[in-house]
Amino acid sequence: MSESADQSRRAALKQIIMGVTLAPFAIDSATALAADEPLLSENDPAAKELQYVADAGRAKDAKPGQTCATCSVFDGASGAAQGHCTLFAGKLVKTAGWCAAWTNL
Repeated sequence: MSESADQSRRAALKQIIMGVTLAPFAIDSATALAADEPLLSENDPAAKELQYVADAGRAKDAKPGQTCATCSVFDGASGAAQGHCTLFAGKLVKTAGWCAAWTNL
């Protein structure tokens, strides 16, 4: 095997080891950043526009089973009380919430 192939293999191996070593730190910092995001208020203009409520039981147009947790644009951890919604960037929504944009595509 040529010397340049050996060097390429070593460089790739070093990058893989570095990535595996640093991955837990990246995950922890992403979790910390999410914890710093504010919870969406029902009084927020974007929330009002989409009729967001923190409790789907209070939404007159929500059908049974329609909550943020079951919406296709919700991106939260299973079992969490809140998570991200692509419609409300930079803010967290309650998993028990609902808005008029609820979809199950």
